[in-house]
Amino acid sequence: MRAKSDYAPFSVYIRGNLLVVQRPVDLGKPAEGRGVRTLCTVDLRRQPTFFLSDAGVMCCDKLGNVFTVESSANGGNDQLLAALSEAQLKQAENWRTRWGGRLVISAGLLIVGLMLGVSLVHSSKEGPLELEPGPEVSLAPAQQVVPLTLPPHATKAERPEVPVPVQQTRAPAPEDGWALPASVRSTLPQKLQSAADRQLFTVNYSSGHDRTLYVFADPNCPNCRHLEPALVAAAQMTNVVVFPVAVIGREKSIAAITPVLCLPPAQRPAAWQALFTVGTDGLQLGKAAAVDKKADSACDVAEKALGVNEVAYQAYRIPGTPWVIADDGRYVPQAVLRDPAQLSQFLSEKETPDAATH
Repeated sequence: MRAKSDYAPFSVYIRGNLLVVQRPVDLGKPAEGRGVRTLCTVDLRRQPTFFLSDAGVMCCDKLGNVFTVESSANGGNDQLLAALSEAQLKQAENWRTRWGGRLVISAGLLIVGLMLGVSLVHSSKEGPLELEPGPEVSLAPAQQVVPLTLPPHATKAERPEVPVPVQQTRAPAPEDGWALPASVRSTLPQKLQSAADRQLFTVNYSSGHDRTLYVFADPNCPNCRHLEPALVAAAQMTNVVVFPVAVIGREKSIAAITPVLCLPPAQRPAAWQALFTVGTDGLQLGKAAAVDKKADSACDVAEKALGVNEVAYQAYRIPGTPWVIADDGRYVPQAVLRDPAQLSQFLSEKETPDAATH
């Protein structure tokens, strides 16, 4: 189902258990030349609830996870919330219609069954049919019915053994809080490396080392700001590749990240690190930074690249920012990143099959 006609520019799709929120970009261009940016994807089995706050349109699931869907001005938040509500109401209405039809059929079958049962009970109470008088018939004495006796060992009916249901144990939650299957984790670093090699989606702090750390970060995330010095130091011993996302600051972060991704790859690290300078604001930096925009297509690609990063953030169930992943699929705690000795020991260890399943 789709809800967008009355609440442009947002589009909300519900297909199966997945809710997708999109917004067209380049509204000044003709309809056939516009792009689409995905804001988020939400698993409806987690029973998400959408609401307005000072930060914009928020989403909270049954596990208590909260994130910002959109933070736009000029009534955009109200439009998005209305589109979300309409899509969810239509889905609920479709379910009621579908189950209502099934209930009508079930009720009809039940009524037919009851009518048949009543007719059978009524016929059993009417007694034997009366026949017209005829010649007398002598009846033989009734045979005595001898009750059956059970052998001594079978005086009580034996009950069949009822199998005891085996309660399936749920897999323990991962210690790092990252609910991503081990099979997906094992292939994720290769996919991240492939994306980094394209030099469209990332800010590469360093290269040439044996090991690599992949970082999902938002310039308006306070914890990302606090972890930035540790990542700069870690770049001296390992490759550090950043995938920028705008999951915290939304429009404010988009305004800061897009000019950075517009720059050539060699100029991005300095521009990205400047966003975390104490006393500066990501939105102001995004406006004030000197960005070479000789080709508008380059910045169009940058905005689309940011959208791809956010889709990956949702698809790989990243719990929050900053989130650091080693090249063997392990989550790297922030405490380890802040201690060079612990980080060196962490990188010297290898991911084992048993560790991957826990």
